[in-house]
Amino acid sequence: MYNYYLIIKIIFRWGFEMKKEVKSGDFFSLAMLAFGGVGLELLLLFIESLVYSNSLNEMTTMQHILHWCLTSFVWGACTLLLARYAKNHYSFDITGSRESIKISKLIVAILLVLVCIASNAWSWGTLKILGELAKKGSIALFLFQYIYYIFEVGLILSIIAYGQKAGELRFGKVNIPWGGFIVGLSWGLMHALTKGSLFIGAEAMITGVLYGSIYLLVEKRSWYSYCLILLAFVL
Repeated sequence: MYNYYLIIKIIFRWGFEMKKEVKSGDFFSLAMLAFGGVGLELLLLFIESLVYSNSLNEMTTMQHILHWCLTSFVWGACTLLLARYAKNHYSFDITGSRESIKISKLIVAILLVLVCIASNAWSWGTLKILGELAKKGSIALFLFQYIYYIFEVGLILSIIAYGQKAGELRFGKVNIPWGGFIVGLSWGLMHALTKGSLFIGAEAMITGVLYGSIYLLVEKRSWYSYCLILLAFVL
């Protein structure tokens, strides 16, 4: 009975206690946990392959939809738990300031979004959203995959926000996209390994740095960052 009490006490302290001294490593760990959250999809795929006795490419339409729903739920939960942990332990509010943004910076951020969209179009041979629709051949598959993308971008933004804070605490420079470097390296390496292409990995790295730059240009306001990065990611 004591062991159960101890576990509950640890969980309570994990969620609500404030850490007195915050270091760059604390935020880097959060960024890596967010990246690990993205990787949980691989665990889901492994479990699903055992249940369905087939691979991702052999899944039926309903199995694909269920996979995206489960992954979206896991990613959403990871994003919210990490945000709560950062706020309760490190007094870090990932939503950022609610003050107005300089129009000049917002314009530059939008230009970077257009660069990302152009890069997607160059890779797909058309707008990514049109290429995805044609590739899926089903409105249902297309819609649920884009819901899945909505939650994926939440974790990408988490890596950027926590990585940015880690870089600033470690090096003292606030105008360098540290979060973009971290998401670029982690995301780029993942794409290089899963896609088997160094070019795709390098493209993902550059895109990650652009996302981190967008986050800085909108002065770390997560809602602006999220909307702009989502557009850059899906269009």
